[in-house]
Amino acid sequence: MFPNQRYGIQRQLRDGIRGFLLDFHVGVRDGTHIRTVLHDEAERNRIAKAIGNDAIAVAERLVGRLGIGDIAGDKDIHMCHSLCELGAEPAVTQMNAFTRFLRQHPGEVLVMYVEPYVTPAQVRAVFAEAGLPRYVAELKRDEPLSTLGELVAADKRVVVLAEQDGGSLPWYLEGFSFSQDTPLGATKRSQLSCARERGDDDSPLLTVNHWVDAFPPRPRANIAFGGSFLVNRLSKCERERSQLPNVVAVDFYERSGVVKATDALNRAALRR
Repeated sequence: MFPNQRYGIQRQLRDGIRGFLLDFHVGVRDGTHIRTVLHDEAERNRIAKAIGNDAIAVAERLVGRLGIGDIAGDKDIHMCHSLCELGAEPAVTQMNAFTRFLRQHPGEVLVMYVEPYVTPAQVRAVFAEAGLPRYVAELKRDEPLSTLGELVAADKRVVVLAEQDGGSLPWYLEGFSFSQDTPLGATKRSQLSCARERGDDDSPLLTVNHWVDAFPPRPRANIAFGGSFLVNRLSKCERERSQLPNVVAVDFYERSGVVKATDALNRAALRR
């Protein structure tokens, strides 16, 4: 319910998406639903602030009071956005889609930006079960970044950035050390900014956040953020930051034209 994308990971990969923002949660199956394991009331309040009380009410109509503490049942790692009650997929199943893609497309590089609500050990277990460790890149912050060609040649074609606990595994990189981003929260085009929000001013990668920050996400509203407006904003951010955008984060990617826009950006960079 309330998705940010209309299509799943396999379709996104087929359509040209190479950067993914992934949320991992611990969930417990309760009949036909997955319940989110919340650690305390503060976490529940944080989620309510992020997605709104209406969404919380929908989740609680489905399953009852959102669980804090020990919920009976088998726990597993799921991909969910804020609340697994509103939609969940087994994490290993979804990560297997990436593994299949990498095997079938040896010249492709993927970037995964993880917002974890689980431990690094749990993330490592999911990656291991999906067969991804052979592909993950171990990058050093104090060394020049590998080029895409070098990653392909070494067959280390997955760059994993973590919002929290980065650096706890050699390939689980400290996200806001390696990457800086643009501000969140825009609900109309005039509010979009190229200023630095998170990360350091010398973080080598640039993520451009480019979606209508409203709940529930609205596909039609995001159309106005796409097309030539997106192309022009990426060029503007490159000029203002003196840095090529490396990851462009959008909602409803097929309506924004993000693949076409980034192709144009990459072609322009190659000509220079």
